[in-house]
Amino acid sequence: MGNGSELGKSNGEQLSKRELTKKVNSLVWEYPRRSIMDNLYEMVRKGEGRTIIGSVPGRPEDSQLVIDAVGEHVLANIAKEISLPAFIFGEHNNYPLSEVSESPQVYIAIDSFDNTSQYRRGLDTSVYTVLGVYDLDGKPIAGVVGDIKDRKAYVNVGNASNNNWMLDLDTGELKDLHPSKRVSVKDENFTLATYLGSNEYSIDFYEKFQGLIKDMSPRGVLYPGGGSYIYGLLASGAVDAYVMFNEPHSEIIPGLPLALATGCTVVSVNEDGTFENYSFNKDLYWGDHDLYNTGKVPFFIAAATPEIRDEIIGYYITSQKQNELGTSDVSGSGLLK
Repeated sequence: MGNGSELGKSNGEQLSKRELTKKVNSLVWEYPRRSIMDNLYEMVRKGEGRTIIGSVPGRPEDSQLVIDAVGEHVLANIAKEISLPAFIFGEHNNYPLSEVSESPQVYIAIDSFDNTSQYRRGLDTSVYTVLGVYDLDGKPIAGVVGDIKDRKAYVNVGNASNNNWMLDLDTGELKDLHPSKRVSVKDENFTLATYLGSNEYSIDFYEKFQGLIKDMSPRGVLYPGGGSYIYGLLASGAVDAYVMFNEPHSEIIPGLPLALATGCTVVSVNEDGTFENYSFNKDLYWGDHDLYNTGKVPFFIAAATPEIRDEIIGYYITSQKQNELGTSDVSGSGLLK
């Protein structure tokens, strides 16, 4: 392992692209092993780290637990050991690594423990640790979604479509990741995810998407979970779409590289149904670190295919028109016209 002096900090040297890529790849493969196998798995198995130590800025439904800090400490330690010049955006803290604070070459976004609220209550819920790595232009270059209970990780390196794997942390076995190819919410195998654990989010969803829920096949699944880990399920094809109102940026950015690398469409939708591709606006967050923690996307969709994205937007527009007319009929295809 290296130390901070390898960065050439004193004479302003920067890592070459090849060196930087090598260090980022090392981080991405090492993080799930160290965070899950050496720390989080045993803590979760024993039910440890549930004590509340603070609140989450801009998130009245959430709390910071002792266990939330574990992943960030592991990440910081690995980055320092391999001399990776990084600035870390976290759900609870944003900070530079001490020896590279003046000249980071990558940004790392981390949600060190996802599904905190359910874990605190002792619910039988999967828990995750998630991070995404971005270059200085804010373009994704790698990502990890670690499944703590199942001791596996969804991994992308190089932001390439052929560099996405499911890693079994016990055996080291790798399997390719492929998102769903489904094109309609009416497909009997369709799975729609949205976070229903707090009325902060669920009320808007039910108000806007009664028609969509009604039109889903009886075999279709409404998965009531969400957050930064959902991009692993999108990448693997387990979930076809993730829909949220007022989704926090800090729940999107850590998992975004994996979704984009596997070809998913991730958009911010306007009231009129138009949309923009969602991206990590590093200049915005660098200038206002608090915005990363408190800012939200009014209407957000991540979908495996453009067809499903457009169909969901169609249901939203139909619902908006019905509300304007004061009608209660929520039937109909909801397709964009």
